[in-house]
Amino acid sequence: MKQPEKVSIRPKVTMLSILKHVEYEMWFALAEFIDNAIASYLKYEKELKAAEGKDYKLCIQIEINEAENKIVIRDNAAGIHEADFGRAFRAAEIPPDNTGLSEFGMGMKSAACWYSDNWTVRTKALGEDQEKIVHFDMKKIFSDNMEELDVEKKAANKKHHYTIIELIDVNKIPRRKGIGKVKDHLRSIYRDFLRKGIIEIKLGTDVLTYEEPRILNVARYDDLKGNPVLWRKEIDFDLGNGMSVKGFAAIREKGSTQEAGFALFRRGRVIEGSFDNGFRPEYIFGNPNSFRYQRVFGELHLDGFEVSFTKKGIQWDENLEIFLQLLRHDLSTKEFPLLQQAEEYRVRATEKEYKAAQKALDETVDDLKEKAPQAIKEVQESPVVAAEAEELVKTDKTIQREFEVRFNKITWKISIELSFDPSLNELIEVGDHLVNQNSTDASFRNIGIRLSLTHPFMVQFAGTDTNKIEPILRFAAAFGLSEVIAKSSGAKTQGEVRRNFNQLISHLSKMQ
Repeated sequence: MKQPEKVSIRPKVTMLSILKHVEYEMWFALAEFIDNAIASYLKYEKELKAAEGKDYKLCIQIEINEAENKIVIRDNAAGIHEADFGRAFRAAEIPPDNTGLSEFGMGMKSAACWYSDNWTVRTKALGEDQEKIVHFDMKKIFSDNMEELDVEKKAANKKHHYTIIELIDVNKIPRRKGIGKVKDHLRSIYRDFLRKGIIEIKLGTDVLTYEEPRILNVARYDDLKGNPVLWRKEIDFDLGNGMSVKGFAAIREKGSTQEAGFALFRRGRVIEGSFDNGFRPEYIFGNPNSFRYQRVFGELHLDGFEVSFTKKGIQWDENLEIFLQLLRHDLSTKEFPLLQQAEEYRVRATEKEYKAAQKALDETVDDLKEKAPQAIKEVQESPVVAAEAEELVKTDKTIQREFEVRFNKITWKISIELSFDPSLNELIEVGDHLVNQNSTDASFRNIGIRLSLTHPFMVQFAGTDTNKIEPILRFAAAFGLSEVIAKSSGAKTQGEVRRNFNQLISHLSKMQ
């Protein structure tokens, strides 16, 4: 019988036209292609191992070519068989078995359309004797209202099996640091398949692997002399209506604001909480400044829950509150107070950290020994200036946040600023003045505290690293407010400390 030379892409192409506007992240779009490959592998696992041997492994290769603006995804799964070929190219046609990772009949189409208007699928199904090629030119499909596409067929070895998807003229291609983030998310999303050795994912030349976080193993916070406890707890509870949760929760040995939080799995892959997007509801984790926010992590496998068709979020409905209550109860028992341990435990410095601290101390002392005599001499020779209300020099090269506090029947409007104006010479500036200089109403004060990002000290020791800027900014804010409070308490020369500090710190931050 003559094989069909066309494939239907019904329903109406208007459905395909909206897929490019679907809300995706780069990694979730690529994950759709990986899901299809895994689904094919799981469906034909016996046949694939019979053909390739028991050591056969599913391999998925992703190539991102920035120069040619092209992405190619290759897999050695079972290919798209003739019986599934028509359905594979029709949007929203649910597969007969939708209990796996391919459940909506949208993945490949929605992800490919999101990335590009021009893409090709080349596939060879295990056990069949033809390679099939279908090309999607979305602009032509829309303009001509096409409902069928030509299928190019070539004779091929029955033993061969693969699918190659080529996305051309990609309009959302990951670049440089973005590629690193894609890798981190993919290794996180498919960690369960990777750790079980089911698949190999390569992005460029890198084979993705998942590194398990180290779990805290110390005595309880309220019994420091007790035996060490491995702070990992198995989770297993039922929400009713066919919904259940299994997995574990644990405390990271080393806190990480970026990588803490829960990963929520469904059907073996992460749906919410991959890499730096950990699932961290406030009811469990508290605010971002809490220790448990940085330390608690885990993997929770959800059964019976629905997901969005892009598979980037759980459809909670009214079940979220019940889920959180049961989870928090499991993590806060008297016998195993995991959340309390995460919040109360304080890390002791390791030998490596002591050595780093010793190095920092030695370098600082050596610098002081060399530069302090001249610096102190210059500071001592500077005239003492009585503290007066002063206004910060105005500059547009600054970012700021303002807030108000009520203290001693006075409302203080406090502005914290980060300046990148190179014409300003001081590391820390403090402005303390009445909002209306001509007013006799002293019940409202305007206070400005400014930290210069262009000061040599910041350039040398902090740069643009948020983790370094933040502690220095907190110090500057406390320093500035201390000066203002000292003045409100009757001090006359409190600003002299800051002026001396600014002079000294300039000497200690000059480049060698």
